[in-house]
Amino acid sequence: MNGNRIYKVVVTGLINGSMLGLVMKWVEMFWGIKVYTLLLNVDFLPVIGTVPWSEGFLFFFHLLFSVAVTFSYVHIVIPLKIFKDWNMYLLAFLTIIPAVILYFPLSAWFLTEEFLPTDAKAFSVWACLHLIYALSLPKAI
Repeated sequence: MNGNRIYKVVVTGLINGSMLGLVMKWVEMFWGIKVYTLLLNVDFLPVIGTVPWSEGFLFFFHLLFSVAVTFSYVHIVIPLKIFKDWNMYLLAFLTIIPAVILYFPLSAWFLTEEFLPTDAKAFSVWACLHLIYALSLPKAI
C-alpha cells in the first residue's frame, strides 16, 4: 500500500467523519434530536465508559472510527473478489449499513440519558446522514 493511498484514506475518513459529526451537532442544537450525543456515546463500554472524556476526545474517537470504516471500505470490501463488478457506491452503502443499524443498540445502551430505540425521527436523521456519509467513501479510492 503506497503513501498516497494511505493519505487519501485518512483524509477522506477525517473529512467524512468531521462533516457527519458537525451536521449531527447542528441537528441536535437546532432541532433537539440528540443524534450527536448518541454518536459520541461510549458510556456503555467497559473501562472506556467510566472515564469522563471531554467532547473533543469523544469526537476524536469518532474520527478514528471514521478512518477505520474508510480503510475497511478501500482495503477489505473493494478487493474482495465477490464484489469485483459491483458499483462502488452500492458497496459504500453496504459498508455503512452496520453503522446505521448501530442506532438501535446504541440508543438502548445509553446509560446517562433516556433514548428510545423506537424514536423514528432520530433514527431517520441518523440513517440519512450515515447514508450521505457513504456517498463520499468512493472518493477514498
